[in-house]
Formats: sequence, C-alpha cells, structure tokens
Amino acid sequence: MSTIERSVTVDLPVRTVYNQWTQFEQYPKFMTHVEAVEQLDDTHLHWTAKVLGARREWIAEITEQIPDQRIAWRAQEGNKHDGTHGGVVTFHRLDDDHTQVMLQLDMAPSGVSERVAAGAGVMEARAKKDLKAFKTFVEKRGGETGAWRGDVDPGATPHLKGSPLSVTDRTVANTGAYEEWTKEALYARAAELDVHGRGRMTKAELIAALRSAST
Repeated sequence: MSTIERSVTVDLPVRTVYNQWTQFEQYPKFMTHVEAVEQLDDTHLHWTAKVLGARREWIAEITEQIPDQRIAWRAQEGNKHDGTHGGVVTFHRLDDDHTQVMLQLDMAPSGVSERVAAGAGVMEARAKKDLKAFKTFVEKRGGETGAWRGDVDPGATPHLKGSPLSVTDRTVANTGAYEEWTKEALYARAAELDVHGRGRMTKAELIAALRSAST
C-alpha cells in the first residue's frame, strides 16, 4: 500500500471550506470522474465513478469527522473501489480568509491497470486535479452550498439507518448554522427548496424561510 499527499490553499475562511467539503453529493459538480455520491447516513456514502474507463461503485465509511479540522474515511471491505483504500483530509486556518486543505490517500489498486496507473502517477495527478477543482468551485461561489457540523467519533459503532439521510437532511440537521452562511449560500439553498419569493428576501428572511421549509 502506498500513500499520496497533496494540498491546496483556498482563499476562504476555514469554516466555509470545511462546510463545503461536507456536501458530498455536490462532488460530481467539480470532480469529473465522479458520476454520483449518495449519502446513505451520517457515516456511509455510495460512490459511482469512472476509473480508467471502467465504471465502479463502492461504499465509503466516514470513520472520523471533526468540524473545521478533519474528515477520515475508508472503503468498506469487498468493494471494488477507485484504487484508494481510505484517506483523511485536514483543514488548517492560515488567516481569516485563507485555508490550507491537506489530502492524504492510502492507495490499494485492485487491478493490473490501476497498479500501472498508480506507478505512473495518474492517481496522484487526479488528486491534485480534484483539489484544484474544489478550490475553484468554492471560491467562485464565495460561500458554501450547505453544511453539516456534526461529529463522527472514531470510537463509535457505525450504523446504517432505516431510511437514507439525504444531503438536505444533513444540511438542516444543524439549522443554527444558517446565521454563518453567506446570503448567496442561503439563496442557493432556498432555490433547492423552491422557496417562493426568495429573490426579494433579506438574509434574515431567507433564514426564517429555510427554517420554515425544513420543518
């Protein structure tokens, strides 16, 4: 097993950068090889992606999550994953408006072509490209599309709930965080929930409307 380490500096506050990273179902918007990410519950993600021309699906388990600090995960055993066995991303405040994102991937290529690709640096290049795409995506917006501020304790027993927890549920699970969102992020969320009259609302009105729509 080998390790890939890459980093990028994002010109936004650490809270904003972390919040956006937690919006896993948004990943296909900036990761070109990712077709879909489905949030199954707080600690499980169903991934669909193209890996060296082949379509792969796997379940990733979030093993640790500390707001504004780190998120760690691993591919569940038996999954035909994308060549990464697991990884961790950490968030480091540089100043009020700049954050360093550090990504570490533990590589476990599952086929000959993936081992060749890993040796040729293809997967390292993909990690670099994904981080750059994330930076561009969140900086262009100027704010997060949503947030989930919960903790995942590495000592807790993972579980799958009876019904899937969507990105919408995760976002509104801590609606107190709405005050921390930019107006643009609030408007985007209101658009997702089809809040009537959102274009004329103040930030306070958007927050009230989102809380009402979430109940």
